Amino acid sequence: MAPPDIPPSGASPGPKGSPLPDRKLVSWKEIASYLGREVRTVQRWERTEVLPVHRHEHQKKSTVYAFTSELDEWFKKRQPVDDPEADAAFIPEPDASDANSSMETPDLPPLTSITAPTDLPASFPAGTPVKPPPPLAGKRVVVALFVLGILSALSLGLYRWLHPIDSTVEKVRIAVLPFTYVSGDSKPDYITAGLTDVIRTKLGQLDPSHLGVIAGTSSKIVSGKPITEIGRTLNVKYVLEGSVQRDGNKVRIDVQLIQVSDETHLWTDSFTRELSDVLQVESDVSAAIARQILATLPLPPQPAPSVRPGTVHAATPEIAESRHAYHQGKFVWGSRFDLRSSIAFFQEAIRKDPSYAEAYAGLAGATAILGQVPNDGMPPGEAKPKAREAAQKALQLNPRLAEAHAVLGNVAMSYDWDLATAEKELRRAIELSPNDPTPHEWYCHLLIVQGHNSEALAEAHHALDLDPVNPLFHDVVAETYYFGRSYDAAIDEALQIVKLHPGDLSAQFWLGSAYREKKMYPQAIETFQRARQLSSDKPAMLMAYGHTQALAGNVDEAHSVLKKLEGLRQFRSLPTPGPGVGPITLPFIPSLYLAAIHVGLGETDDAFRELDRAYQERVDRLVYLNVDPMADPLRSDPRFAQLMAKIGFH
Repeated sequence: MAPPDIPPSGASPGPKGSPLPDRKLVSWKEIASYLGREVRTVQRWERTEVLPVHRHEHQKKSTVYAFTSELDEWFKKRQPVDDPEADAAFIPEPDASDANSSMETPDLPPLTSITAPTDLPASFPAGTPVKPPPPLAGKRVVVALFVLGILSALSLGLYRWLHPIDSTVEKVRIAVLPFTYVSGDSKPDYITAGLTDVIRTKLGQLDPSHLGVIAGTSSKIVSGKPITEIGRTLNVKYVLEGSVQRDGNKVRIDVQLIQVSDETHLWTDSFTRELSDVLQVESDVSAAIARQILATLPLPPQPAPSVRPGTVHAATPEIAESRHAYHQGKFVWGSRFDLRSSIAFFQEAIRKDPSYAEAYAGLAGATAILGQVPNDGMPPGEAKPKAREAAQKALQLNPRLAEAHAVLGNVAMSYDWDLATAEKELRRAIELSPNDPTPHEWYCHLLIVQGHNSEALAEAHHALDLDPVNPLFHDVVAETYYFGRSYDAAIDEALQIVKLHPGDLSAQFWLGSAYREKKMYPQAIETFQRARQLSSDKPAMLMAYGHTQALAGNVDEAHSVLKKLEGLRQFRSLPTPGPGVGPITLPFIPSLYLAAIHVGLGETDDAFRELDRAYQERVDRLVYLNVDPMADPLRSDPRFAQLMAKIGFH
């Protein structure tokens, strides 16, 4: 049975889901926020639909106010229809309350007055330096906004290509938790996951300089924990959570914004939509929620970003299944744990909806990563062109898709060794989606390759800041310390990761690598041996173990590992099984791995022979050799400079 406040017509819902005590809204912005519309729309409704708005006359200026009970009654009777064309043609009047807020003072409720939990602020204190929403759940309180003069805030806000952010302004951080499904029947993840993802994306585009939105992987990991613990773990002040309830062909979505410090609900809202087009539901509701948050947070003086629902195609059952597969693939991709499964999910999404740009971008990203060190699931010459093709297809469908630009940047750096194009594409990805940690991660790698290690570390920390409990981005910080030859810092970071995530192979790898460069060979060998056991002798871990054994003087053990890698490479080159024999998935063995062990053994000619072969294979990590400590024994050999010149370093 539908909740009593779901309109039987299924038309656009009123502003709230339950009766509330009457209150006074004292500006066009507040009225628009309450109704979940643009200011232009509600002003047009006043003129053409007799929206009950009252006016004060203040000398030459006019200010407006409205009562929520009158708006609710009007909305129930009128059931107004959105008309974007009429809105575009309408010329709005200026909001006098914005021009001179002091004129509204006599009509504002006292700061200590009691209001309903879903109240939105009437105005904001002048000079507020940042934009967290003032808490209004049950009572209006004055929010003391602290200016944090933390040096890390400056480093995390620096980009060589963006305007520097004022380090005296604290960035508002919010986590969007996965929405819950409360109807009791089989859970439609394509609704809850899709809605959560679209809302997160929409919020991330509002004001990236001042609003940080935590990535989906971390938000999903901490979901279900107490709000205060979520706030402490993710370092957020606000949490957005919601639920989805389905009744026949209608869906009701309840949303609440919670302030972490006292767990008060700053506002709540409900939306009721027809479920015949789940994509339009996602678009409409995410845009409305974005408008609500935009109105709640005090913004710096700048043109307000446009937050409008997009126009999407009607959702067929195939498209709904496509979204379900896509969100499964995206979560698996977020941890990089099972890239083949994520590829299968993205391919399924594309089969169900060949026009789904995001699925092509997901396929591109997973394929690109599968074909590089240390995943080695596919030769680079096979993986990278496929990734490029999928990314280009995604951009044909949606030229502003940040994930696809990021993949093109990854391919340009790791396969084409075209650092200028890589930088252009990665900067574009960050510009389009500043709150996505992956472009920051890949831009960090580019900066490492370019030798800009302090900037690389800032990007690594920025990615971690956006996805704080995802081990992947902790690994990137340890890796960046390693390439900056800050081995103690790399060890400290990696040890923290290993303590929390003993099975994290990347953390084990960078921990062992830092030990090795400090000539702490017993510790390095022990670490790499553990990584071998955890990974069932993954080739990258075999290489690291064999290289370290060679440096430690254990020549026989190093040769044993070298022989094993050569055997794996030879076995993979054998013809594929004939008819009736199932496919055999074997790792690609980059010749770079054999070269590394030869370097450890001091077999320079053999090392350069394998490096030349790695060059032909287009192994991605060749581009790192210019800064990799492992290559130090080769730098004085003229062949090393020749190799670097072929890659693009002069």
